[in-house]
Amino acid sequence: MNLSKHAIAAYQTAVMTTPPLQAVVLLYDGILVRIHNAGIAAAQGDYTRQYQEVSRAIEILRGLLAALDLQAGGKVAANLAETYRVSMRALLATVGRKDAETACRRIGEGLRTLRNAWAEIAGMPV
Repeated sequence: MNLSKHAIAAYQTAVMTTPPLQAVVLLYDGILVRIHNAGIAAAQGDYTRQYQEVSRAIEILRGLLAALDLQAGGKVAANLAETYRVSMRALLATVGRKDAETACRRIGEGLRTLRNAWAEIAGMPV
């Protein structure tokens, strides 16, 4: 089995065995890591890397947004959708700004609050 097929098989196994709430928490963790990395890159003046990290965080946020069921989720889903959209716009706006590290920290703090709420629901560490 080549590396790509092995990676795909491992991913499929993880998807099948990770409970959905835990998967959401792990996605938030991925977002937070990328936002943190974007802040560090901005502080170092590495705006290309900052953009790449912001783009990765936005892709995960887009995935979370696409997974929302706005019909069944009601007001909670609508509020999450708005939070994801605002976060995506705010992250993109940080690229190349002098205060990007601070802005990334603030965005990350807000998303960390959501992450911790999901973690509590999933019975995971906050």
